[in-house]
Amino acid sequence: MPTRNLHSVTSVADNLIQALEKKVNDLIELSRELNKENRALKLRAAELQRERRELLERQRQASEHVENSLARLRSLDGGA
Repeated sequence: MPTRNLHSVTSVADNLIQALEKKVNDLIELSRELNKENRALKLRAAELQRERRELLERQRQASEHVENSLARLRSLDGGA
């Protein structure tokens, strides 16, 4: 009888260890996936920041062009 109880306890312990190992492996896999996603998001954020800088520069250049054009028109209008 004691051998049967010991076998039962060992079996339960083995099952618990296997369940724990599966959870640990699942967490490791989740960690890898999250790290991969984090890297992709950081790259995307850097791309968006670069794109924003480029758009701001283009906007600045366009505003400057419009201001210069208006100044020329005013000088032509004032000279007539």
